[in-house]
Amino acid sequence: MPPLFVPLCSALGYAIAALMLKRATTGGAGPWRVSFLTNWLQAAIFSLLWLWPTAHPATATHVAHAVISGAIFFVGQVFTFLALSRGDVSVATPVLGSKVVFVALFTVLLGTAEVTAAMWAAVALTACATALLGVGGQVRREALLRSLLYGFSAAAAFAFTDVLQQRWVKAWGFSHYVAVQFLTVAVLSFGLVPFFRESLRTLPDTAWRWTFAGGAVLSVQALGIAWSIVHLGATDTNVLYNSRGVWSVVLVWTVGHWFGNTEHRQGRGVMLRRLAGSALLLAAIALIAHGHGA
Repeated sequence: MPPLFVPLCSALGYAIAALMLKRATTGGAGPWRVSFLTNWLQAAIFSLLWLWPTAHPATATHVAHAVISGAIFFVGQVFTFLALSRGDVSVATPVLGSKVVFVALFTVLLGTAEVTAAMWAAVALTACATALLGVGGQVRREALLRSLLYGFSAAAAFAFTDVLQQRWVKAWGFSHYVAVQFLTVAVLSFGLVPFFRESLRTLPDTAWRWTFAGGAVLSVQALGIAWSIVHLGATDTNVLYNSRGVWSVVLVWTVGHWFGNTEHRQGRGVMLRRLAGSALLLAAIALIAHGHGA
C-alpha cells in the first residue's frame, strides 16, 4: 500500500470513531469519562509496540522526549473537549482543522523541514476548506468565543506534538516512543476524574460499547498518523489527514442516523457549503500527492 494511503485511511477511521464516541457521549457517558476510557484503551493498544524491536536503546533523554510529547498531546485533548462541550460544534470542528496551519508554522520555526510553495498552497486550501465545512447554524457570541479560543489552543497543541515527534522519534525508534507517549496521556487522564459527573460504574451498557468501539478505531487510526508523521512529515500528513472532513460529510449524510446523528437535518445550504469545503480539501490532497510523485 502506498504511504499516502495511510493518513487517508486514518482520516476515514477518525470520522467513524468520532461518530461512535459522539454517540457514547450523548448516550450518558459525558465527555470526560469518554476521554478517560479512550485514553487508557489507546495506551493498552499502543503498549503492544513494546514487542516491536528498536535499533536504539532507551535513554533518559528519549523517555523525556516521549513524555513531553504525551503531555502536550493531553493538553490538546483537554482543549478539544472544552471546545466541543462549551462551544458550538459547528465552529469548533473547523477550527480544530487549522492544526495543519500550525504544523507548517512550527515546522519552519523549528527548522524541522523545508516547506515548499506547493505545501503552503495546500495549507491555505485546507484552512479555507475547514472553515467551509463548519459553516451553518446559529452561533451565540459567548459560545463562538469559547469555540475559537479552545479550538485554536487544541490545534496548536496537537500541531506542536506532531512537529516534536517528527524531530525526536527517530533517535529512539517509532514503536517505543509512541508507546511511552500514549502511556503518558493515559496517566495524566487521572486528572479528569474530579470532573466526572458520576463514577464509571454508572455508565450505561450502550455507552460502554460505543466508547470501546470508538476508542479501538481511534487507536488504530492514531497509529497510522504517528507512522505517517515519521515517514511523510508532519505537514504532508496533516494535509492528507484533513480529508476526514470529506469523510465526515459523507458519513453524516449517508449513515449518520445509524449512530443517532442528526446533523444532516441542518439544511441544504449547510451541506452544500460543506461539500464545497470537501472539494477544496481534495485539491489540497492533490497538491501533496503530486509533490510525492503519486
